[in-house]
Order: sequence, then C-alpha cells, then structure tokens
Amino acid sequence: MAPPPPGFVGRLLRRLPWLTDAIVGTVYGCVAVLLATISAFPPLRTPLWFTLALLAGGIVVVTLRRRYPVPTFIAALALFVLSALAGTGAESIVAVVTIFSVGALRSTAVAWAGFALATGVGCLAAVILVLRGRDGLPLWEPTQLAVTADPVNDWFNAAILILVPFLVAALMGVNAGQRRRYVDTLVDRAAQLERERDQQAEIASAAERERISREMHDVMAHSVSVMVALSEGARATVTERPAESSEVMSRVAETGRRTLAELRRLLGAAPEAAGSTSPAHSPQPDASHVHDLAADFRHAGLPVELTVEGTPAADPALGLTVFRIVQEALTNALRHAEGATEVTATITWSSEDVTIVVLDDAPHSARTSPAGASAEARQTAATTGRGLVGIRERVALYGGSVESGPAEGRGWRVAARLRWAEEQR
Repeated sequence: MAPPPPGFVGRLLRRLPWLTDAIVGTVYGCVAVLLATISAFPPLRTPLWFTLALLAGGIVVVTLRRRYPVPTFIAALALFVLSALAGTGAESIVAVVTIFSVGALRSTAVAWAGFALATGVGCLAAVILVLRGRDGLPLWEPTQLAVTADPVNDWFNAAILILVPFLVAALMGVNAGQRRRYVDTLVDRAAQLERERDQQAEIASAAERERISREMHDVMAHSVSVMVALSEGARATVTERPAESSEVMSRVAETGRRTLAELRRLLGAAPEAAGSTSPAHSPQPDASHVHDLAADFRHAGLPVELTVEGTPAADPALGLTVFRIVQEALTNALRHAEGATEVTATITWSSEDVTIVVLDDAPHSARTSPAGASAEARQTAATTGRGLVGIRERVALYGGSVESGPAEGRGWRVAARLRWAEEQR
C-alpha cells in the first residue's frame, strides 16, 4: 500500500474541521476526567460538581472556538483561572487551544494582543497556584507544588510553566494564520483577476459590436442611398431611355451585391464559393478607393468633384478612416442636399495631419430629410445623427477635430482633421 501523500492529515483536518474539534474535545475530556478522579481522593477538596461544570464549559468553548474565536478565548481564560483556584487545572488545555485559534483565525495584531492578555491571566493564575500550594492544596494527588521560602521564585517558576505553552500556541497560531491569510489573498486575487478578465472581455465585445455597428451603418447608409438615387433615376428614364435605365439598374444590382459582400465580411459569415475569393478575407477600403467612391456618387446623381492633395499615408487604418468619413459626408449630401449643383470633397495630406472638407451648395431651406421634418429638426438630426457620431469617434482616435454645419451664404460643410505621424507614411 502506497504511503499517504505529504500533508494528508493536514488536508483531512482542514476538510473536516469538526474532526479536529472532536479530537481536541476527546483529549481534553479524558485528561479532565482523569484529573478529576485523582483529585477526588483526600486530602484534596475539589468538588466534583465544580469539576464537571468546568468540563462542560470547556467542551462548549472547544466546540464554538472556530465560529467565535475571541469570545471563546476570553471564556477559556476565565475557566483557566477558576480551575487554578479550585479545579484540577485541566482547563489549561482549553486556554492553549483557544490561543492557537485566535492566532489562526484573526489578524496578527489581535493574536498578539490576545497573548498579552493571556500573559496577564497566566501571571495571576501563577499567584493563585503558589498560594494554593502554600495552603497545602495541590492540583491533584500526589502532585504537590515545590514550595520554598522565596515566594517570588515560586511564582516565577509557576509562571514559566504556564506562559511557555501559551507562547508556543500563539506562535503556531500566528504562523498558521499567516499562511491562511496568504492563501485567502491569492484566492481573492485570482477571483479579482477572473472578474477583470470577464469585464475586459465584455468591454472588448461591446467595442467590437460598436465597431461592426458603425461599419454597417456606413456601408448601409452609403449603399442604400446610392441604390435609391439610381432607382429613382431609372424609373424616371425607363420610358424615354430604356437602355440607359437598364444600365442604371445594373449598377443598382452591382451596388447591392457589393453591399452584401461587405456585410458578410463584417459579420464574418461569408462562405467561400468555389473558384471565388471569400468576402470575409477581402481587403478593407482605404484612401486609394476614394476616387471609386466619388464615381459611385456621380453615377447616383450627386455632382461630386474630388480633389486629393499630398501623398496619402500607407497606414491602412488611417486610410479606412478617411474613406469612411468621406463616404458618410457624401451620403448625407446625397440624402439631404436637394438642388445642389456642386459638391466638393477635398482631402489634403501633410506631414502632420490630413484634412477632409466636404461642401455642397444646396440652399439651407432646400435641405430635406426622409421624414420631411422641419428645418430645425433637420439641423438637429444632421448635428447629432449616428453618422456624425461615427465620424467624431473615428476622428477622436487620431486626436483630431470635426465641424459640421451650414456654410457661409448657402450649402453645408463638413470638415475633419486627423493628426498622424510622418513615419506612418
């Protein structure tokens, strides 16, 4: 049979705390009964009822010491004094056990404060035992304290016999308590790290959902606006120019397919068709795609003039941000700027920042919204809508600024500035 693993008994006692109390209570009860039997013979005058009362109190203290370590410790010291005064002294075992419990279950400061109290009580018990011995009343027969002519020396010897076990119990309890507190600290730290991990996962998940939502808004707002504009144009020319109307509807279908592919890429659910490139792995648009974007809007009927000055950055994240800002600004112009004869989009790259300005010349009174809201409501929507919120969030990542509102005289102006490092070029 293989030997038990190291610390088997300790682990068993920690898992079954009642077993420790049963062992301590049994040992204490046996010693108390044995000493009570010895003390029952003359010339001792130890009342049996008093010894049994002390035994009952000691068993209660041992049973409750884990739940109430400090009150049971004080009760054990009181029982010890009474036992030294007229008992058998067996309650010293209970005092030692409760001193250990205070050190193991309470803080180090409380443990040493308890030991200081136990030291005072032990010194008092030593005085009682010396006086008891001088009166010819030993603790049990045939034990008799060695009484000399020097009472101070007798008290010192009795105090040493009492305080040494108290000190050993206090040291063992403090050591066990420090280990327990260290383990509890590790467990709490692990639980805290687990909570922080879950919180970080939730934050990352929320940020990812917000990113996908923002991307989907940009894609859907642009594509649907273009498709609506193209469909209206095709309907208006279907009778007089059927060939041109058919070409426009082909662009509508192409825009729809491109939108679906981009949505699948965003959601990560694009199945790879045989012999085709998976949209889930298709590259994100960047600053080089703004010309194609402007062409889409021109086909949709928005008179866009795009100007790019400077050398675009090679950073794909920055390029995607610029593309989305231009896309959102032109989408708003397509949806709201009725009667606009000129829409300019200017992107200026420098060594420190990139500036995006989108300006249309539609009259302020001619700006519309899908719901036909009032001018004040339309301006509020344009200022606080989700598209502008998305632009602000993108610009904030680069420590930039964004302005949106009526231009001087007529038209609507959206201006964004993003800071970037030249080494990203």
